[in-house]
Amino acid sequence: MTSNTDIKKTEDVIKEIEDVIYSKGYIYSLCMIIVESFRLRLEEIHEVNFIERLNKNEVALIIGLLIKRDIDFSYPNDHREVLKLKKRTYALMNDLHQSLMYPFFEKLKVDLEVPRNVDLLGLQAERKLFYENENMFIEPIFYANDGVYDFQYIDFLDKKYKYDKKWLLENRSFSFEETKLILHNIKEVLYRKGDIVDYYSLKEKYQEIRKELKKTFKGNMVMLNEALSNLEFFQYIKLFGKDGGQQNNNSTSFSELEWDKFYKNLLHLFVVKKQDFASELDIDSFLKNFSIKINQKGLNKGFKTIGDFNRFTAQPILQISEDSFFIPIPFLLYEACYESPFYWMGEDASYLNDLAKNRGNSSEEICYDFLKSVFGEKNTFKSVRVSSKKGVDATDIDVLCILGNKALCVQIKSKKLALLSRKGSIDQLRKDFQGAVQDAYDQGVISRNSVLSNKPKFFDEYGGQITFADEIDDVYIMGVTSENYPALTHQAHTLLHKDENDPYPLFLTVFDLEILVYYLNNPYKFMYYVRQRIDLMDYFKADSELVYLGYHLIHKLWKFPDQDHVSLDANFGGVIDRNYYPYKLGVQTSEESDPYQNRWINKDFEELIDLIGAFDDPKKTDIIFALMDFNGDSVDSLIKYMKATKRKTIIDHENHNMTMPMSETSFGITYFSHKKDNLDELKRILADFTQAKKYKSKSRKWLGLGSLKSSSKLFDVLLYYDDEWGFNTNLEDMIQFLPTNEALVRKPDGERIGRNDLCFCGSGKKYKKCCG
Repeated sequence: MTSNTDIKKTEDVIKEIEDVIYSKGYIYSLCMIIVESFRLRLEEIHEVNFIERLNKNEVALIIGLLIKRDIDFSYPNDHREVLKLKKRTYALMNDLHQSLMYPFFEKLKVDLEVPRNVDLLGLQAERKLFYENENMFIEPIFYANDGVYDFQYIDFLDKKYKYDKKWLLENRSFSFEETKLILHNIKEVLYRKGDIVDYYSLKEKYQEIRKELKKTFKGNMVMLNEALSNLEFFQYIKLFGKDGGQQNNNSTSFSELEWDKFYKNLLHLFVVKKQDFASELDIDSFLKNFSIKINQKGLNKGFKTIGDFNRFTAQPILQISEDSFFIPIPFLLYEACYESPFYWMGEDASYLNDLAKNRGNSSEEICYDFLKSVFGEKNTFKSVRVSSKKGVDATDIDVLCILGNKALCVQIKSKKLALLSRKGSIDQLRKDFQGAVQDAYDQGVISRNSVLSNKPKFFDEYGGQITFADEIDDVYIMGVTSENYPALTHQAHTLLHKDENDPYPLFLTVFDLEILVYYLNNPYKFMYYVRQRIDLMDYFKADSELVYLGYHLIHKLWKFPDQDHVSLDANFGGVIDRNYYPYKLGVQTSEESDPYQNRWINKDFEELIDLIGAFDDPKKTDIIFALMDFNGDSVDSLIKYMKATKRKTIIDHENHNMTMPMSETSFGITYFSHKKDNLDELKRILADFTQAKKYKSKSRKWLGLGSLKSSSKLFDVLLYYDDEWGFNTNLEDMIQFLPTNEALVRKPDGERIGRNDLCFCGSGKKYKKCCG
């Protein structure tokens, strides 16, 4: 591990980067870096180690510095120099990352030296200051997960600017449809060119390949290293004018003419020309908006370090000749098309009021449409006005979703991170955070308390009064930003100010929300995820919402009994990348290599949840959440024994039952299979049976499910009791005459219970003397 004394200053690293990138022929090293950093196999995307690749911000930094001087397109004197410059770039970018982490290491060192006898409140205050220190946020912002797919920028483009369409067309010749067609065209051209590269995934497979070559060269390190270097060029064999079958392990076999072809074709991988576009497209206006002519005096002169305005990010197309346009990172072009129109309109003083109003309206509409698709139109309300008894508006809720006895208050903001925030200016960062997160949370707390008290009156956007069918006993707060907000999850937890008894909020970008809605399109699954994220805010840590979601879809967000905190690997976000990206692109991929497709799932359990959701019970949300808390083994056992119990009744025409207590959640289930088709009789028997089982186990909550003999459904009667346990003479008598449990499923951890073990129903008796 690098010691703190070895860490360079950021400004010194930037200077070293500039020394490297202005070397002769560096542009070709950069092209190779871009290929290996951003070219991915969709089948393997979830296995990619992104830490070893450069992200878009790092490459944008390099290009932003590169265009400050004339770019040297001359070829290097020796092809090995290309690899040396590439290797040096990776080393310097690692140094840059270390330099940005330096404040963290220094503060951590001080924090760890705090004496153990310091008062707890003082220690907490110190640790709060630890994270609020200036420069502590540059690293998480600069290295944050993108948090958005390129196609999302285009999908949201006309939704975000729907009310600004006229201004954009008249002032910038910016048409939504033309922009989409041009971007699609560019992506298609560049992807087609990129197919000529035989990509070897060397970043992931280097050690495996090295091991095999080591056997081939029998320990000859000179030949081994030469072969590994040449392997990098053999990915580009077709760029030399050769076909893939003429590879060998000696790159010096390429002639000077073939090397010239290689450099020319390598650069050409990222070049589009005007003739690549249909004549009816206004490509000239598009290029005027998003391209820069290179080798201009004073170009990008204000860009000196991270956080400074980098003109390349706003105009990610570099015009390198009269008809050749270099597009190194297409993702940045998608991002610029989404972000830049706001800044264009912001320069028109006469349009500022309209701009603010339009942003608010469009953002609210986008979120409402997403949430309505999950909770249904009857349970989703927009622009809710909360009025006190005196008729004074207490607050408003942008979107309110109701699910039985649970509610979701959503507050929507359209705040961007200012450049000063990206540079680590704590004052500006707090200001931006206040506008994007804190204000939304504070408003959410007021809204939450209003809904829980049910004292104010609630009115929808049309003035109609909203009444809640069930008494709301919990309200979750969600904030949504319409902008891509780097490090949102990190900041929302670190900088948020809240009272001790108030719950955490869940903050998302609108891009996160779209993906959550796709995967959690059942209202109970969606609300359960929100609850788990909020309840476990201090337990799980990850760098983006997609990491939390990916983990939840595979394993479920639930505490480990032997872990105080859990940090989730960024690769869990790759689960979404691997599944969602190909789906949206319409690309067929193998299900075998897709972790999401191969996750655990029990279709009968899904049916059980749907059946409970259809019941008219005010506490059905609590019931479903309790069942969703079960682990995979417990779910499988529950379904298995329910079906087996019903099957016994069909065979012998007798009553049968099973019980499943979950001691760690103080919740249990009784399933009763009735030998008749008499619904009223089943209700009476199940009520006695369920209450007695709950009483015997001293549980807080108990679910009773009853099945009629001839019914094809998993159950026909549902009873739920969640009153506090207390001594009851009648129930004491009743439990003496309870039928024996014919089936008691495994303990929650899947381990079988021994006959002499304590029964896990909580009675304190041995299993053989109790439920066994």
